[in-house]
Amino acid sequence: MPRFFFNHLSPDGQRALDIDGLPLDSLNSALDEATFAAQGAVALADAPTRGEIEIEDEGRVVVARVPYRVSAEEEPGPSDAG
Repeated sequence: MPRFFFNHLSPDGQRALDIDGLPLDSLNSALDEATFAAQGAVALADAPTRGEIEIEDEGRVVVARVPYRVSAEEEPGPSDAG
């Protein structure tokens, strides 16, 4: 089973390298995993942000990118309780 690596690129240009990777059966599975991670980053954002999950194959070659962005208009507001 091929191994894929998921690096995180932050808005300030920092790259967090995945040194372990995950064994997954296909690039489609890797895209699903990266999309899940990007959705998590968006859900946890408490301010406008953007970033990218970069997928590398076993040879550490970039095979896909999954960008994400939260703009000020998309930020969740305080709940209207009462």
